[in-house]
Amino acid sequence: MDIGLSIPIVMSAEEKEEYARTAKEIGIDSIWIGDNPPVNNAFLDIGRLFSSVKDLNFWTGITSPFYYSVEVLFSLSVWFARNYPGRFGLGLGIGNMDIIDDVSIRAQPFSNFKKEIDRLLQIIRVREEKQNEDDFPPLAIGGLGNKMMNLAFETVDNFLLNSISVFDLERTMIQLEDSLLSGPKGTNIIPYGMLQITDKTEDMSLTLWNIAKDIAKSCSKTILKSHGYSAQMVQKIRELPRERQYEVPKGEIVQIVNDFSIIGSKEEIIERLKTFKQYSENKKIQGIVFGWIYSENQWDELKEIVSFLK
Repeated sequence: MDIGLSIPIVMSAEEKEEYARTAKEIGIDSIWIGDNPPVNNAFLDIGRLFSSVKDLNFWTGITSPFYYSVEVLFSLSVWFARNYPGRFGLGLGIGNMDIIDDVSIRAQPFSNFKKEIDRLLQIIRVREEKQNEDDFPPLAIGGLGNKMMNLAFETVDNFLLNSISVFDLERTMIQLEDSLLSGPKGTNIIPYGMLQITDKTEDMSLTLWNIAKDIAKSCSKTILKSHGYSAQMVQKIRELPRERQYEVPKGEIVQIVNDFSIIGSKEEIIERLKTFKQYSENKKIQGIVFGWIYSENQWDELKEIVSFLK
């Protein structure tokens, strides 16, 4: 199984280099770098890491066609792919709507995202047909809902499933099987989820909470109910503030964290990941990506988790 690790965007350039080198040493195959311009630029980070860390793959994880034009995304991707063959992948998603000024995009993010994906694929096709150049790197679309899932299955080779819930994984695999009935297109499923290694779940990271909150709020009521949440719990999730919270709440609402993400001791995490390892051995999934809540003294524990999956 290909195992990826996202890199904390708050790190300095030097810290990111050290993080990537250590990740490679413990068995990580790819680094996924988030994009949040102008605070952070994934392409600048990747360019620097390519020159300082050898034999490691890098993905934008994720960037958005709303941050750059698709022509810029295309050009940067081809440049990386040609200069570092087999080591770069473009991960795309809707992105952070809070930094998008265009009101029409904010009103219909998915429809506009689909249009941009269609434009990008058209540019790729023209280059292949008119210039006989087949040099665009692997492309992934990230998301969780059925619309984004179906778009990925119809258009790209990789779907970054924005959840590490077994329920969501199995729902995605069923959806993929249904899509294969209507055409020959096959798509790799890559689950992505936040990960915190701790023996005390009451020490939950605020970052972990806010990301899980955002994921849960992005789900439809149908998906939330399918997760087994009561109508009352679904309502609580829908009422969570969209803005970043500065304190982890108390009560049952925090159970969404260990549904869409993973928090627990090393042993508890390994137990949770047994199903994912089984699906990998059965070729149902091709990889997994962790958004690790970084702790400098936990590299050895993360190494054991990685070794188990491999």
